[in-house]
Amino acid sequence: MNSSYNYSLQGCVSSLHASVDLLGSSIASLSSGVDDLPRMKTVLKAQRVFEVVPESEVNSIKTSLAGEVEPQIIELLRRAEAAISKLERRQKNLIAKAELQEVRLHRQPRAQDPENSVVDSENARKWRTLQQKRERLEYSLSRLNL
Repeated sequence: MNSSYNYSLQGCVSSLHASVDLLGSSIASLSSGVDDLPRMKTVLKAQRVFEVVPESEVNSIKTSLAGEVEPQIIELLRRAEAAISKLERRQKNLIAKAELQEVRLHRQPRAQDPENSVVDSENARKWRTLQQKRERLEYSLSRLNL
């Protein structure tokens, strides 16, 4: 009975060694999977909540948003067009003014100018006033023609 008892104990011991080896390999594979656990803990802490919204609700929100934004865009476009037309008018006026100034610079003195002839100072003053008035009228006419 002693030998059969030893034999059965030997079987138990070898079975226990096999179990210990199996547990050792299980612990090794588990430890390699658990080593990343602190990082996974922080990754899983971040909660992302996604809500499913029906397409009809999305379309109604798009329409509502377009209704709110479109008048503002139209107003901004109107302002931009007004500013552009104002700048174009100003450009035309400046071009006309520059042309008028150029004409004034290149004008030849006339023989009947009071400065060239001997006339009293009162007539010279009236003549200069009329000449300035004429130049203003020419300038206004050129602006109207644009």
